[in-house]
Amino acid sequence: MSNTNKNRSVIMHGRVRWLFFFAVLTLISFGIVLYLIKKDLDKTRTSVDFTYSVLKDIAELKSSLGQAESATRSLLITNDKNWQPIIEQLHEKTNTLYAQVVSKIKNDSAFSSSSLILLKELIRNKESFQKSVLADTTTAENIKKRLSLTGEGPQQSQAAFNILNRLTVCGEIVLSQRLKDNAQNYSKSIYAAIIGAIIAFIIVLALIIQLNRDISRRKKAEESVGYSDERYKNLIENASVVMYTTDLNGMITFANQQVGDLTGYSVEELIGKDFSFLLHPSWMQQVFNHYTQQFQNKVTSTTLEFVIRTKTGNQKWVEQTAQLILKDDMVQGFQCMVRDITEKKKIELELKESEQRRKENQLRLEAILENTTSLIFIKGLDGRYITINKRFKEVMGVSDEMVIGKTDYEFSEKEAGDHYKMLDEEVVNTRKPVETEEWIFGPEGRKNLLVIKFPLIDHRKKIFGIGGIATDITDRVLYQQKLIEARKNAEEAKQLQEQFLANMSHEIRTPMNGIQGMTNLLLQTELNGQQKEFTSMIKRSVNNLLVIVNDILDFSKIKAGKITLDKVPFQIREVLNQIKVQFEHELAQKELDLMIDHDMGLPETVIGDPYRLNQVLVNVIGNAVKFTVSGEVRIKTDVTQQTGNKASIRFTVTDTGIGIPEEKTGIIFEPFTQAGPEIARNYGGAGLGLSICKGLLELQGGSIQFANIPGGGAEFVIQIPYEVQYEQSAERDESQLLKGKNFLVVEDNEVNQKLVSYVLKKVGGNVDIANNGRAAIDLLEQKKAYYDLIIMDIQMPVMDGYEATEYIRNTLQLQTPIIAMTATALKGDRDRSVQVGMNDFMLKPFEFNDLYKRLIRLLIKDTIETDNLDAMNSQKLYDLSLLEGLDDKDSLLDVLNLFLENTPAQMTELAQLSDTGDWDALYQLAHKLKGALAMLQATHISELLGKIEAAGRERNDTDQIPAKVAEVCALFDQMKAQLIDEKEQIMGR
Repeated sequence: MSNTNKNRSVIMHGRVRWLFFFAVLTLISFGIVLYLIKKDLDKTRTSVDFTYSVLKDIAELKSSLGQAESATRSLLITNDKNWQPIIEQLHEKTNTLYAQVVSKIKNDSAFSSSSLILLKELIRNKESFQKSVLADTTTAENIKKRLSLTGEGPQQSQAAFNILNRLTVCGEIVLSQRLKDNAQNYSKSIYAAIIGAIIAFIIVLALIIQLNRDISRRKKAEESVGYSDERYKNLIENASVVMYTTDLNGMITFANQQVGDLTGYSVEELIGKDFSFLLHPSWMQQVFNHYTQQFQNKVTSTTLEFVIRTKTGNQKWVEQTAQLILKDDMVQGFQCMVRDITEKKKIELELKESEQRRKENQLRLEAILENTTSLIFIKGLDGRYITINKRFKEVMGVSDEMVIGKTDYEFSEKEAGDHYKMLDEEVVNTRKPVETEEWIFGPEGRKNLLVIKFPLIDHRKKIFGIGGIATDITDRVLYQQKLIEARKNAEEAKQLQEQFLANMSHEIRTPMNGIQGMTNLLLQTELNGQQKEFTSMIKRSVNNLLVIVNDILDFSKIKAGKITLDKVPFQIREVLNQIKVQFEHELAQKELDLMIDHDMGLPETVIGDPYRLNQVLVNVIGNAVKFTVSGEVRIKTDVTQQTGNKASIRFTVTDTGIGIPEEKTGIIFEPFTQAGPEIARNYGGAGLGLSICKGLLELQGGSIQFANIPGGGAEFVIQIPYEVQYEQSAERDESQLLKGKNFLVVEDNEVNQKLVSYVLKKVGGNVDIANNGRAAIDLLEQKKAYYDLIIMDIQMPVMDGYEATEYIRNTLQLQTPIIAMTATALKGDRDRSVQVGMNDFMLKPFEFNDLYKRLIRLLIKDTIETDNLDAMNSQKLYDLSLLEGLDDKDSLLDVLNLFLENTPAQMTELAQLSDTGDWDALYQLAHKLKGALAMLQATHISELLGKIEAAGRERNDTDQIPAKVAEVCALFDQMKAQLIDEKEQIMGR
């Protein structure tokens, strides 16, 4: 049995061997047949591939010619010299491609090479033409002509393209035939494959088990590869950096989705594009050179930082790591990873600038320390000196070794050391500077020093040392001592002088009164002509002498502080009318005109001293009449500032007289001085008139200024503050006259918007609000004939009141009355408002009845006396008398609530703007806050805001702004608490 099995096994093995031998023989025969067929198939396939390569080279040659022409035009259009090397590279590429095409066509009899010589000549001519065009210095018209459709350049290009097109057509015909031959060979291989497949089936059947195993392994491998590919794809797409690949020519062949976030371009927009189109032009050459060197030197990986330009035109810094794609040691392209490092570069730049500033500041500090005349030192908290400057060592007679690292006790007396230590402890405990005067003896003798010690505080608000600056005030101390002594002597002499003048004036007036009375009696008796003339001369002389004595007496009273001022109601117009009557005779004799112009807003009744006003105006107007030979004297009155019931009245007196010599203008207000001896000789006087006027005005809180008028004449400007008194009238008249009128209020402050709206609605008006001039114009364009009157703030964002008024008058052609309203009356504001077409001018805060009066005058053409609103004198930081004129508790509470809601945030913003130094935004916000606070008559805070506004706008004393802002914020906090209490009282009424 075993032998049989053994024989069967031997037979089976023999059959297998024969089968294997037969299969091998068949395979060898079939392989020979396949080899012959494959040889023919490879031959035809090679010819097809060769034909494809020839067509590709022809296409690239044609593209290179086109690119060179486009680059040449780009250089001519943009004048960007970065195109020059690109054009030269394209010329080299063209010549290389031409050489490839020639070498291939010469080895293939299917192509005609007769036109290649002409093509070479055209390419040379084209290259020479482009170079000549770039070097052409003739006119742009000549270059344009050469590049036109009929010019030599395009003609050469067209001829070359025609030859290349013919070669392309020829190649396509050859390719078609070779593809046909390849197809026939392929059919033969199919037949042979069928026969071979039948034979191979037997072999395959014998090895089917092994094949099944191989197939199973292969499937598993493929599944594993597919899973790896998917993981690789997900890794790339979900990476936090941009990944892309390019071919050797820089064309992008792949990019992940993150490229959109970086460049703004989609993946589809980038595929097939040259990488260089993303580069910023200034970086193109540098990046090109970098990657050319990497390619030539086969550097596996490089990292480069450069700037790209996004789809929207923005610039970004990127860091790109480029890896060469190698196959068989041949470079196939680049694989790149890109990171956005714009913020990193920004930080690096800021750090670099910061370091540069730090070094500069350090050098400045060192220069200041070494060259300042002050003594400067720094101590640690343990009292040991850390730094001293050169002047410290000179004055104290010490060196660095004697002071640095030591305390005051080690080079000063114990008493002095205790004193200095006490000052140091005061600085540390109070965290505030300490100022003291000290004196020392040193190599330069005794020195008086003004010492300021201050805490050194770090970013954690902790004190880490004590700084000190000592200024040498020795000369100042000596000067002050001499000055005190001299002032004492001068005051004694001044008192004696004033007492003498006062006594002499009184003593002289007594006999002068007698002489004057007797002279008047004498003139009443019967006198002959000569006696009457002599007596009249005595009277005139006595009168002149009496004027001088009175002036001396007034001057003495002013200097002695014995002048008293009245506070009574009076009419400015009446005072001026009386003065005009007083000078009528003299004016008629000299044939002069006295003109008086009153501002429309001049209060009817003010409270003050009419006698002193009359004295000042009579003196100034009398001088104007005295020194004017022909022409006129003009008096103009207006209101320069009004807050509540306080108004500053300006009197401007001008004449067409002789004026005052320029060299004398600085002394005309000095006592006992005149413009010249001829003035005293021709006109008389003691030279005290203007000095007395200045003294009287200063006692009333006013001022007087002078200026010569070009062409002849003089101008005196007098300003006096008065309280305004309003007369009573019935309010129902305004209600009836203004009821139903339509008003447009142009105001950017919410508190003022609400307040003006309430005031107008109170008398039956209809109100629309615009936040700025631009918004007002939009409303007026919609409702051109709707509004009866416009109230226009001057300073607003977007478009101010002046610009808006000019547009309304010139473009919209509207004559609707416009009242200018502003919190600050700067010089020239009133004149400019008239120039742009405004009808009236008001200051904030305003009296409600004053507003009604102006509205009625403009709308009804009839002047009506308005109600008197008595201002409340309060010790509080505000005064609600204006708002209480609303006669509506709910409206008053609405205004206060709106103020308390909005103003705290604006105060916080004001402090932030002060810290950042944004002066433009700061002065605009200060102006806005000033208007809101002015409505509550917070006078002190409004004045501070006015100073902040002026400093921010004019960039003057900006270093003082933070302190003023801090004071405003502190006062506002106090005012806020007062207003909250006020609200509770109002609500409880």
